[in-house]
Amino acid sequence: MCFLTKLWFMSVVSIITCTSLCAGESELERLKSGFKNKINSVIEPLVKRHKTSLLSLEKSLANVSNIEDALLVREERMRISEVEGMDLLAEVPDAPEKLRSQCQRFNREMSSSVQVWEKKYDQALVNLEARLTKAGKLNEALLVKNELIYFRRNVNSRIKKSDEENADQNGILDYALASKGAKAKAQEGAEFLIDGKTEHSGNDGFAWGSSPTDFVISLPKVTKIQEINFLLHNEDKSREYLYQLFVMRDDESEWEMVADHGKKPSKGWQKHKFPPVKLKNIKIMGLFNSANKNFHIVEVEAR
Repeated sequence: MCFLTKLWFMSVVSIITCTSLCAGESELERLKSGFKNKINSVIEPLVKRHKTSLLSLEKSLANVSNIEDALLVREERMRISEVEGMDLLAEVPDAPEKLRSQCQRFNREMSSSVQVWEKKYDQALVNLEARLTKAGKLNEALLVKNELIYFRRNVNSRIKKSDEENADQNGILDYALASKGAKAKAQEGAEFLIDGKTEHSGNDGFAWGSSPTDFVISLPKVTKIQEINFLLHNEDKSREYLYQLFVMRDDESEWEMVADHGKKPSKGWQKHKFPPVKLKNIKIMGLFNSANKNFHIVEVEAR
């Protein structure tokens, strides 16, 4: 083979290799771009509501001449106007307390909303890496693997921060969250019980069932709990409920009643504290609702 022929052959191989690499990178970039666009579309209504809440808080603080706190709120409002996607999640401000509370709620809602799409993106990266590896495109597969490592590291870091921020003033975490592996069962809308959200309307944001009905929360493992709280549907502020609260120490145990409100009309947040006990499952038996035949629960906490 003459020198020119060898040179031409090497040039063709180089072009093919480069084209193959670029194609692999483009496929990964398309996947990344699609994930980014999906996340932005999912969180858009949450961001709009958060901005509106921050603006309202800023004005209320300014109206009472609390200018320093109002400026802190404005700073957060400006920050979320300049970033997008997962960069919207940031450290929760220490003060003022209302700003801290709003930011904690926004972080919880956003994390819960994107969780399902993060899992799909993770699986898509795994599948793409396997397909490229099988096709012998090792350079492209390595790029995908690096993206998967980077992505998982960021998700795990965010979950760790969320665990810290979900701690209450005594440092007690809420374990009844889907983000912590908890599962929920209800006649309808079970996912709302463990999504970390308390905002609800007349027809959305809560689990329900025809009374009598059970709402069951299963923790991923036996966990020491000393407080169980749950929010009864409270939009109209007038309806009253009757219920019983049970716990199960492990999957082989029997249900034990820890609170009986079967004859005690209740509404809004229900808070039950007791000496720390290791348990696996929680059951709320909804018995009665003064407004209609259904029983509604917005959120459950286990601390």
